[in-house]
Amino acid sequence: MNFIRIILLALAILCFSGCTNNKEIKNISYIKIPDTNNSDYLEFYGNVKSQKIADLSFESEGKIIFIPYMKGDFIKKGQVIARLDGELYKIQRKEQLALLNSAKIKKDRSQIYFKRMDILHNSGAISDNDWEEAYYNFKSYTQEEKAQEEKLQYLNKQISYNIITAPYDCYIAEKYKDTGAYASVGDPIVRVIATGDTQIEIMVDSNIVNKLKLNEKVIAKYNNKDYLGSIKHISTTSTNDGGYLVKILLDKNYQILKDGMTLSVYIPQKEKYRAKIPLTSIVFENDEKWVYKITDIKDNIGTIKKEKITIGAINNNEAQITSGLNKNDIIISKDTDRIKPNSKVRL
Repeated sequence: MNFIRIILLALAILCFSGCTNNKEIKNISYIKIPDTNNSDYLEFYGNVKSQKIADLSFESEGKIIFIPYMKGDFIKKGQVIARLDGELYKIQRKEQLALLNSAKIKKDRSQIYFKRMDILHNSGAISDNDWEEAYYNFKSYTQEEKAQEEKLQYLNKQISYNIITAPYDCYIAEKYKDTGAYASVGDPIVRVIATGDTQIEIMVDSNIVNKLKLNEKVIAKYNNKDYLGSIKHISTTSTNDGGYLVKILLDKNYQILKDGMTLSVYIPQKEKYRAKIPLTSIVFENDEKWVYKITDIKDNIGTIKKEKITIGAINNNEAQITSGLNKNDIIISKDTDRIKPNSKVRL
């Protein structure tokens, strides 16, 4: 009797299990695996990062009379960006140039006179006192010329405090003050960002970082235009979210690529990927990855099969599939927790 009860209980369990598996699952989200045009590359999103950013200011104070540039304008190294009103310094400099020229003429004349007196003194034609007077006059005018030169250098330095020049090839990122505004010492007037050594930063997943190599060539793409570069830095430690920082230096300087811009980066890979699928479609079990594939579709009803996959890079909540799926395969894209293998699903 107990044996019969056990048999009936087992049949009931099998029946229940079969009914459960055969029950149709409706309103499920799914995607079809497309073909990909980038199967030879790992694709990432990166940001342009300039290595030189500076807020420029005056070392003097006064009214700004010249600052013709706007945000985004390109400036060559050494080009004047802004200037303060320095008319008084200009007048002083003109006067100082006159004093310097006068001192130079006196020194040159005293030098000629001393050379003549030196010849006469060597021949015994003049006394030691006459020679000494000519010598000390020459030395005095030489010192006067030097003093006037130092005063002119000081004025030139003061004038330079009224001018802001580009420290390197750059573009205007911010313009804090305009013509007519008053500027104090140290007030930021413009922010400039260098165009040289254009660098791109990307974050890569732990399962792909060991496949990258320094100096490996990459392609950055912005507005359908390619920019060539190479990997110059790979971090050895991960960030809080588990990603690794990779820095890419472009082969040339491109004015169009400005700090903060987002672009795509393609890194060649030996292992081609088939497609990209959302992370919500992947079932992670220990060290293995699976998806639920819908097979044997007939009259819009298919059977769910659990398919093992391998993935490459993870980026922007998507994973690159390297094996396990093919073009036109249909997989469940989310709500995988309510799926069981061999269940029926209505498309």
